[in-house]
Amino acid sequence: MKEKRVITKIEQLSPEWLTSILKNKGYLSQGRVTKIIKKNKIDGKNSTIHFLELIFSNDAQTEPAPPKVVVRIPKTNRPSTTPFNRKSLQDVMGKHEAKFYTIVAEMMKEIPIPPCYDTAYSEETGLSHIILRDLSDTHTEYLNELPSAIKLQYVYKSIDWLAEFHAFWWDHPKLKELSNYSFMFYTFKENSFNEKEILNWFENEKQMLNRMLKILGDQISDTRKELFKTVFSKYPKLAYERMKQKNITVIHGDAHHWNFFFPKDMEKEKSKTILNDWENWSIGTGCQDLSFMLGYCWPPEPRRALEKELIKRYHNNLINLGVKNFSWDECWYDYRFSAFLNLYKVVSKWGYEYLPSDWWATLESSFFTIEDLNCIELLGSKE
Repeated sequence: MKEKRVITKIEQLSPEWLTSILKNKGYLSQGRVTKIIKKNKIDGKNSTIHFLELIFSNDAQTEPAPPKVVVRIPKTNRPSTTPFNRKSLQDVMGKHEAKFYTIVAEMMKEIPIPPCYDTAYSEETGLSHIILRDLSDTHTEYLNELPSAIKLQYVYKSIDWLAEFHAFWWDHPKLKELSNYSFMFYTFKENSFNEKEILNWFENEKQMLNRMLKILGDQISDTRKELFKTVFSKYPKLAYERMKQKNITVIHGDAHHWNFFFPKDMEKEKSKTILNDWENWSIGTGCQDLSFMLGYCWPPEPRRALEKELIKRYHNNLINLGVKNFSWDECWYDYRFSAFLNLYKVVSKWGYEYLPSDWWATLESSFFTIEDLNCIELLGSKE
């Protein structure tokens, strides 16, 4: 099958091409795009995001054709910021986000995600692009605010969204098939239920940890070095055993609050909360997303104040949405157990060429979460 054409520069996106895309997707039954106006551009670390306004011909059917779109083009050849050059994430993440919108999203029409008009990935070059609806007219996001500054209603909305999404995929018969496409950032890889592949990944991360600790030296205390080593020695086998059990689902993998788009009319709720940025989706336990959001991204104070209330809200939502045979004790265990994965996230960020400013605060948050919840007992109780 011939690969779809991949946009590598925004100048390649013509009115004719967009017209064809929108017609093929059923968004434009008549008329055409006559002009593309470049409104803004965000030059991110991993990709360039272009904001475009579309002008249509007078005879165009403009609903539901989008007046504004966002085009994300991953960067290539980003310079290294660590001594160890691991394979660039851009091609991997672009591929997996393309798989999400072409395979996963097509199976869950009722779950609110950004409408996707086109996505393409080249196996030969590793390049990709994605074209989404620009939600800026109807939604807002909190780009730089600390979680403590976010109103509680927004926190509730994000928790409720995750419960709805996880419940849809809970022990779904398609999970094993989807695992062949999901992003292996934590415990899953292609053919994700293969024990050898999972444990090999953990072993690679353990080697990366050893390099990280050697380079950082006394910047990390001996106590925390020992905690790192204990987790990386005992967690992998237990994680694999947990994933063989029931109560697994599709996870987002990067569900921090800045990836959520909240309706501007929050009180009237004409629009729904939407979760964006699907580069890291995978198969796992739902609490992996919760533990990442609260235990990795939040500072200790707001997490300690709201943590148990939010996990209980999540669990109650799951039960109300039809999830069966998943007790509160099991949910709380999964949340605490998932805290160990946050340490793997830190090591992976270090190994994938990120600067200390990207991971040092989250390393502290991750350690505090493990210590506050006495997660370490979960490793010793199953030896």
